[in-house]
Amino acid sequence: MSVKKIIPQILEYVKPVGYSSLTFNGLLADYIREYNTTYHTGIDGVPFERYRGTCGCTRLPKSREWLDECFLNRVWRRVNRDSTVSIDKVSYDVPMQFISSKVEIRYLPDDMGSAFILSDGGHYPIRRTDRNENCRVKRENQPAIDYSRIGGAGS
Repeated sequence: MSVKKIIPQILEYVKPVGYSSLTFNGLLADYIREYNTTYHTGIDGVPFERYRGTCGCTRLPKSREWLDECFLNRVWRRVNRDSTVSIDKVSYDVPMQFISSKVEIRYLPDDMGSAFILSDGGHYPIRRTDRNENCRVKRENQPAIDYSRIGGAGS
């Protein structure tokens, strides 16, 4: 049952006007206990008993780090030849080993400073592009162009 449906029922049940917060909390606990221990036709049973029947099926997370990573945003991007990717119209530098590769980037929505590329189980940090610095970087894995074979003005 949705919270929107439960709240009016609670207010009818306890009539909180004139109660202290401790009294209200006690009445609310009583209401929840009664609700969870009575038969519901929608689930054909008692909610608490149904929950207890699934307790053995609950899986625990592998680790705190694993659980934190489950809630990161994930995007796939192809790395440009200048070793950058764009996320939400903002450019980020990535390690040069990923040039022309498709990479998975994980990040917290409000903290791009912790963004990283996940590749073969490794975490490779990315950072916002400093355009002045980026234009001066020598990139080794770009093929050299042999202009003598192209033809044109100098041949």
